[in-house]
Amino acid sequence: MKDLFIIPECYIDTNLVETLIITDGCNHQKGCNTVVKTMQQKFANTFSVGIIDEDKRQVSYVKEFSEIARTPSLRLKKHGSKPHYLIMVSPAMDGFLLKCAEELGISMEEYGYTSCLKEFTSITKSVTSKNDSALKKLFKALDNASEMIVLKEWLEYLKKNQYKCNVDELKKIAKV
Repeated sequence: MKDLFIIPECYIDTNLVETLIITDGCNHQKGCNTVVKTMQQKFANTFSVGIIDEDKRQVSYVKEFSEIARTPSLRLKKHGSKPHYLIMVSPAMDGFLLKCAEELGISMEEYGYTSCLKEFTSITKSVTSKNDSALKKLFKALDNASEMIVLKEWLEYLKKNQYKCNVDELKKIAKV
């Protein structure tokens, strides 16, 4: 079953989400603006979870959200009046993945990738990263990184509880 209420910003984000929570698909959108526009229009009064990079310039809709939990690289925000959540990755997903690999002592080269952020970013920005099976293997290897665990548990909790999410439970998950 597709989880179209989960709206990742990038191809790599989409692949990661689909790998972490084992879904038949989510609602990939290109760019922060498109993610929040989709949340505002297609999910105006229904549950949704956007996954975006924490860019220096944020779209105005983000100002309507309050932070409810955070880790060094992840921020979970809740909209003031709608069942909308944002998971913001800082500074971006490619750096987050490299950080997780470093935490676990995993060599990116073992998976056919570089640990050089600039070069890795050129790979992750590619359309092919959405279905890249080597990336899926990397994600599974990174599964035990502390912040990867938080991301996975947030997604699973939000997916399971949708309209009945407990902010305190989400905060507990973020204790890394």
